[in-house]
Amino acid sequence: MRGLAAGEKDYEKYRKIFQEKFVFLNEYTTSVAAEHEPRGPEGPYRFEDRSVPVLVFKRWDGKTLVQQLGFHSDPDQAKRALAQFVDKALKENGPVVPPKQLRPLLKALGKAQGHLEKGFVASAVRELQKVVKAAEDEKKFPEKPEVALQAGELLRKLGEDATKAVEAATAMEDKDAARKELRRIDREYGKIEGVEERVKAALDALEG
Repeated sequence: MRGLAAGEKDYEKYRKIFQEKFVFLNEYTTSVAAEHEPRGPEGPYRFEDRSVPVLVFKRWDGKTLVQQLGFHSDPDQAKRALAQFVDKALKENGPVVPPKQLRPLLKALGKAQGHLEKGFVASAVRELQKVVKAAEDEKKFPEKPEVALQAGELLRKLGEDATKAVEAATAMEDKDAARKELRRIDREYGKIEGVEERVKAALDALEG
């Protein structure tokens, strides 16, 4: 497996497969017993002397598909074992990268989650709506993909946040502060269905 990490020619085929088909972790622990101890990912291609190699293939959603523990001291034997291992994994599981049509949706959802972590609500809403709209293509998605359901749920929660924020703003005694807060809500949440109308009604009520 060191040859794989070092990029030796005999392993080129499998490096390409790992890069295109798998999330590939090649972890080395000090003993078989240590393999069963809880630990976090230690990064690809971590080598220690007299260590036990562990190959783990994970699907794009994080599920472990294949895991094998073992050591081959003979390079030729190691190459044959790697070939058999990878070919079997491909045959039984197929490509484990996200399906092509899902990749833009997953990317948009990831961006939205990143925006939310930074407090950029309007940007997050735009990305989430991209996911929901793209998933409406029944030719690509005969069944609603999970990523679209997640995006829809996030939009629903953001809509609830906006409703609560509008209610809090209308309860303010300072009308100027209330107007300012309502305009902020409109900027951040206004693209969510129903929010713009609620904000407008609240502003009209303040003027009345």
